Amino acid sequence: MKIVVGTTALMMSMARAALDCHSLMQEDTCLAASCAWCKSAAVKSSCYDAAEAALLPPAIFQCATPPANHGCHFYNTKESCIASKEGDEPCYWCRSAAVKSTCYNETEAKRLPPAVFQCDKKSIVYAHGLTDLAAFIEPTPVVHAEAHSTSVADSPEPVQGDRPVDSLVQALASEPANHGCHFYNTEDACLKSKEGGAPCYWCKSAAVASTCYNETEAKQLPPAIFQCDKGPSLWQLTAVPATELGFRTLFQQWKVAFDVIYDSVATETTRFQAFVANAQLVAAHNRQVWRSYSLALNVFADTTWAEFQADYLGATPQNCSATHRSTVTAVGDVPDAIDWRRVDAVSPVKNQGKCGSCWTFSTTGCLESHNLLTHGKRVLLSEQNLVDCAQAFDNHGCNGGLPSHAFEYIKYNGGLDTGAAYPYHAKDETCKYDPANIGVTVVDVVNITSRDETQLRTAVGTVGPVSIAFQVSNDFRFYKDGVYDSTECKSGEADVNHAVLAVGYNTTVDGAKYWIVKNSWSDKWGIEGYFHIAQGKNMCGLADCASYPIV
Repeated sequence: MKIVVGTTALMMSMARAALDCHSLMQEDTCLAASCAWCKSAAVKSSCYDAAEAALLPPAIFQCATPPANHGCHFYNTKESCIASKEGDEPCYWCRSAAVKSTCYNETEAKRLPPAVFQCDKKSIVYAHGLTDLAAFIEPTPVVHAEAHSTSVADSPEPVQGDRPVDSLVQALASEPANHGCHFYNTEDACLKSKEGGAPCYWCKSAAVASTCYNETEAKQLPPAIFQCDKGPSLWQLTAVPATELGFRTLFQQWKVAFDVIYDSVATETTRFQAFVANAQLVAAHNRQVWRSYSLALNVFADTTWAEFQADYLGATPQNCSATHRSTVTAVGDVPDAIDWRRVDAVSPVKNQGKCGSCWTFSTTGCLESHNLLTHGKRVLLSEQNLVDCAQAFDNHGCNGGLPSHAFEYIKYNGGLDTGAAYPYHAKDETCKYDPANIGVTVVDVVNITSRDETQLRTAVGTVGPVSIAFQVSNDFRFYKDGVYDSTECKSGEADVNHAVLAVGYNTTVDGAKYWIVKNSWSDKWGIEGYFHIAQGKNMCGLADCASYPIV
C-alpha cells in the first residue's frame, strides 16, 4: 500500500506543479519557470508544462522552451526539482530527518544511503508512458481573452488604402463563402458550421480558451489536453418519420451505417419493429427541453429491451454483500475533479459482446489501472479467465457476477492470466488458467461502504479507478452524451445488473456534479465508450457495490 500512496501523492504533486505553468501570462516569466511558451494562429499564446507541449501538434503550435539547464541544485522546491533534468538525467528530490530536503542529480542521489534519504523523481511515474499531469486535476479555469476571430473589434484602425470598417462588416454579412471554423467564437455557432464539407469542432482545454477547430486540426489535438465536440449525429433523433416508408428509409440508412445484414426476411421484419419502437423512444426523450443527457440510436437499435437484458446484462441476480468492509483513507487531499485517463492510467475500452460478462471487464479494467499505478506495469488482463474459472466465488460467467467476488477469486487463486495468453471468446468455456501466464496478483480487496458516495469519491480521487455496479434501465443503452440522471432506474443491492469502472468525476458549467465511468460496450457507444452519471444521489445504485483491489 505504501507504493500506491507514494505514487499517487507524487502524481498529485506533479499535477499541481504543471498547473503553475498555466498561470504565467508572459513569455519571459513562463520560460524563466522552465515552462514552454506555445504560439498558435488558432488560440491565444499560452504557457504549458513541458509534457503538455510535447503532445501539442507542431503543425498547429510553435513552442519555445528555456535554453539553459540550471542543474538540479538550482531548484529549491520538490515540484520544480522533479520536473527538471541535469543534462539528460532526471533530478531527484531527496528527504531526510537529518538534513534539509534538497534537489540532487542522478549520480548524487544514487550515492545517498537509502536508510537515511528517501528520493523521488519524475520518471517513477512517467517511465511507463504516463503523461499530461497538467490535466490530471481540473483547475479553476484561467480567464483568457477570446480566441481570435474576424470582427470589427479585432480589426486595426483604418489607414490610407484600407477598406473602411463598415465596408468590411457589410462584406462579412453578405459573403456566402465558408469563413472556416476559426471564424466562430461561440460553441453554438461552431457546432452548426462546417469547413469544406466537414464539421467544425468546439475544443475545450484547461490551458487555453475554448476555440473552434476544423476536423483535421481537432483530430491532431491531444485528447489528454483537449476535449472536442461536434454537432449532434444523424442518430440523435428529435423526430421520427411520419410514414412507414420514411421509417424504412431510416432503417436502411441505419443498417448501412452499422454494417447490419439479416439472414431472412422474417428476421428483418422483426428487427424493423424493434427499430421503430427504439427510434420513437430516442426521439421522445430528446424532445424534452430540460433533459440532462441525450440519446442516440446505436448498434442496439434493432434489439428489444428483453433481448438486451438477456444478452448483455446477465440473468442471475447478484448478492452485493461485501466480503469485508474497509474505511477508505484519503491519500492526500481529495481533489475537486479528477480523470485518471488524463495521466494515461486507464486501459482502452473493450467490448463484452453478447455475454453478461460486464463484471469481468470492470474487474480487469480496475486491475489494469492499479497494476500500472502501483507497479508501473501496463498489462491487459484476461476476462475469459474470470468467465471460465471464478464460479466458486458466486460468479456465473456470461450470466453475471460482481467485481468484488472476482477480486477475491484472484486473491485466493494466486493471480489472473494476461489477455494475450487467455483471450476473450464471449461465451462460457472450461477453465484454462495457467500460473505461468499470470499478469497480476491481488493482495487484498477494499469494499466501500454501501451507498457511501463520499467514500467512493475519496477512493476515486486519491487512490485510483473503482469498480462499481448499478441498475441499467431501458433508455440507458442508447445514451449518447450529457449527465445521466434517471427516474426509471432503482438503487439497492438487489437491483444492480451491470458492472462498470469509475475513472473520475467533475462538475458541469451549470454546477452539476457527475461521475466519469468506463463501460464495456465498445468505444462506439456513448462518449467514446464512457458515460457521465449524476453524483450525490446514489443514481441507479452506483455506490451500492463499489470495490477496488490492493495489488
